[in-house]
Amino acid sequence: MPSYEFRCQTCGHQFTVKIAWEKKSSVTCPECGGDKLREVFGSIFWSGGANAAGAGGCGGFG
Repeated sequence: MPSYEFRCQTCGHQFTVKIAWEKKSSVTCPECGGDKLREVFGSIFWSGGANAAGAGGCGGFG
């Protein structure tokens, strides 16, 4: 099950929840119960990224 990170627009609390994609709209803030949430998008880290010398390349995909 995927994890999503949200920030509550009412109280500012940031939290992570594991939930199916189609149920994301039913998430509420665990601090204040608010339903005005904004999804926080972070960096995606791939296994096999930059090599030890620091050359990024394409992370081992081709």
